[in-house]
Amino acid sequence: MNLILKIKKKIFKLFHHLFHRPYGEILMLHRVVEKRSLLEDNRGLEVTTAFLEQTILKYKSNGYNLVSLDEVQRQVESKRRGKTKFVCFTFDDGYADNYELAYPVFKKHNCPFAIYIATDFPENKALLWHYDLQDVILENEKLLFNDMEFDCHDLNQKNRTFRNINDNFFIESDTETNQKALENLFKENVCTIRHDVRTLNWEQIIDLASDPLCTIAAHTISHPALTLISDEKIRKELSDGKKIIEDKIKKPVTHFAYPFGNWDDRVASLAMEIYSTAVTTLHGSVRKGDTLDRLNRKKLIEETS
Repeated sequence: MNLILKIKKKIFKLFHHLFHRPYGEILMLHRVVEKRSLLEDNRGLEVTTAFLEQTILKYKSNGYNLVSLDEVQRQVESKRRGKTKFVCFTFDDGYADNYELAYPVFKKHNCPFAIYIATDFPENKALLWHYDLQDVILENEKLLFNDMEFDCHDLNQKNRTFRNINDNFFIESDTETNQKALENLFKENVCTIRHDVRTLNWEQIIDLASDPLCTIAAHTISHPALTLISDEKIRKELSDGKKIIEDKIKKPVTHFAYPFGNWDDRVASLAMEIYSTAVTTLHGSVRKGDTLDRLNRKKLIEETS
């Protein structure tokens, strides 16, 4: 029975794509940098300023409308495709380079964009351990951690070590565990070079919110995997995250992104009690028949040269 259901869903998806032309695309980004990281996993979160500008120009030359999340919502609700397809740029988490490097590019091209803020980042309560881990790995030819030794003598080994430690010793959304892991990492190894990786502060967020080009949206408080927590905790993450931002920027916050793209029907239902739209990390265009509680996005990827 489950197999039959899966087949039916695949058939429905195929016909949905064949007979419903895309309204447009929501692009998903995290960081914009001048030079991308050496380690593959972190490089996947990054595009360069030059690539961002090229992407905007490419969509313009192909006749796309550059739109805000409000316009995406309007088209989905109307169930009518515009005369031309749209593209909407969105950023997750709220890195400082969204303000320092991406914002000038969007202003130059009068291009709307949105940033989904997890409020523990500007409150300095969340950790960017994947960049701290990168710093240590890049500086050492071998790494000592939890009574183990990891080979870091070349870039391939550094990438393997990063994945090994990241996958086995760091836990998403568990700040206390990750802080202890970082303390052990720095205690046992040399690390004198630190990348200047910071998240947006409230002053920058407020400045962005004052520009009609930028939509400040919500991404919970602590960036948890929402499907793994109770309804009560989900509601707190959703409502308090919204309120914290609104109190700072003095504007309504109506759009939301699921942390890690982690959602199910229960989470989506709770999200739509508070927000007007919610985006996933599922790859795809926005089409007729899509619902506002689970809008697809396309990850913007800059291929390695």
